Amino acid sequence: MNMASGEAHGGVGNVLGNFKDNLELVITQIKGGETERESNDDFDAKQNEYWTKVGSVFKSLSHEATKLSLAFSSPPLPDPKTCKSLVDMCERATLGLVSLFYSLPKSQGLCLRKSLKSAVLSVLQDLQSLISVLHNDGAGSPEQLQSTGMVWQDRFSNLPKDNKQAVLELMKVASELVKDALSEMEEAVENGPANDLAEVFGSEMDEPSNEDTWSETDQTLLGPCLGLLKTTRSLLKKSHESVSKRSTCHSEEQVSQLDDLADFVGRLSPAVDEFAASLYPPMKYSTVYENVSFKILEI
Repeated sequence: MNMASGEAHGGVGNVLGNFKDNLELVITQIKGGETERESNDDFDAKQNEYWTKVGSVFKSLSHEATKLSLAFSSPPLPDPKTCKSLVDMCERATLGLVSLFYSLPKSQGLCLRKSLKSAVLSVLQDLQSLISVLHNDGAGSPEQLQSTGMVWQDRFSNLPKDNKQAVLELMKVASELVKDALSEMEEAVENGPANDLAEVFGSEMDEPSNEDTWSETDQTLLGPCLGLLKTTRSLLKKSHESVSKRSTCHSEEQVSQLDDLADFVGRLSPAVDEFAASLYPPMKYSTVYENVSFKILEI
């Protein structure tokens, strides 16, 4: 991976522009797919050391980005040579973080790698935003201060450290989404869908029409549908408890089973959203049936 920053004697704009472009290349590469890196059989023994190093490299990157930002906070702005030196330090820390991401073996779990990937991309994109502000003559602006603060956000200390933790976090998020969908639907049933929408869009809505209310047939169908949402929430809760108490990551088979579970859970949340949306009037029974039979129950 080549992240050379601009010419030594190039202008400050060239140095920052090249760094921004190189960051875009790295971000695209990470988004694009995985590497063919072989599994590291010694990783388990060095797991704590690995995550400590991830946190340390992130702090180093935040520190170097802050030094670069401070150099542009007030006149006189740095000359090209000084700017390149500061950018080189940022690039070194960036490469260190990216290299650590790629060194996390796939055998540790796809869900875990996805969690780390998201955190790394978030940091790189925030760093890219900061460089863009500096490159576009935003030095000393409120945007510069805000962008610097975004780079400093700690995304790593609370990251899951194994696939079990990663899957539990995913299940927790999915459970909250299902809970919210159920609560919104129960509130709409209690207050009426038109009143529920009025709370969102204000009281200046037109008088509700027949299409804004449930028919008697709709109301008959709502009970079982709400029951399905409650069952989904309950199953997620019980599954979370079961994984928390009984699951381990001591073998690749166990890790793979957790990834399979994560795949199911990841498809469940959008399926529940579509199902809940199809229950609002005017209710189309074919759509409700499709969402239940071919999305939720199929999962």
